[in-house]
Amino acid sequence: MRINTNSPQQSQRTLRRRTKSSPRLSYSVRGASTILISLFVVVGIFFFQVGDRFRDKNLWMSFTIPDMQEHFKCEEAFATTRPWWTSDQWREVRDLYHAFAQENKGTYQMADDNDTFDCSDIAEPFQASEEKGRGLRAARDIREGELVLRITNNTIVITDGFTYRKFMFAVEERFPTFACDIMTWNWAQDLDDEGEKFGMVVDLNDNNLLNAGDEETGANVWCGTYGEEDSCDKKNLTFYAARDIRKGEELLGDYGEFVSSHSRDELGL
Repeated sequence: MRINTNSPQQSQRTLRRRTKSSPRLSYSVRGASTILISLFVVVGIFFFQVGDRFRDKNLWMSFTIPDMQEHFKCEEAFATTRPWWTSDQWREVRDLYHAFAQENKGTYQMADDNDTFDCSDIAEPFQASEEKGRGLRAARDIREGELVLRITNNTIVITDGFTYRKFMFAVEERFPTFACDIMTWNWAQDLDDEGEKFGMVVDLNDNNLLNAGDEETGANVWCGTYGEEDSCDKKNLTFYAARDIRKGEELLGDYGEFVSSHSRDELGL
């Protein structure tokens, strides 16, 4: 048994020293707790952000066209006059598509590789108006019934939503804001008479600049065999002059002859 040999005064001083040291220990514990909590918060935020980024990377798989237009900031791109696509740029986009098609299913060309049609002496791009943007006009006088436009090997079809989204992101990565143009020009249509096959279609050339006629102007270019009503072949889109068209006049089509809005819904776009 240990005997306390300190005097009462010494014992009180020792007690006071011990009492004074207690707050220091308390502050140390509190400081360590604060650091630990801060560390947990930082780590939690880090893993939340990593998880959020991971989710964002996969979110595109369910994007609709409006989602992609927002993601690519198309509204900002269209706030200024859009640039003209040069022949070299079109060629690069087509090369990108051919490389893409070799590695991805769900897309094909609407015509054979050697099926071409040069309409440059018939139609030419121009700035139609501030509201409509770019368009096509007659490069010369065109007679009623004359062939104006038709599908070529530059007309592509994408038959599922996943492949469509993947191609839009590939285009956007290579040619910033060009995907915005393609999403404006492409159209959805039935690919068979039964309405069981659907696709998104777009021309990878200036043919896609054909604007639609309104109630006032109407269409001066019709799809199908000239002179035959309801003859628009959705597998072989061909457009004829519905009347005489003077040089410089805008070429206008009737989208209702071949566009099918429900096809886009079927593709989840």
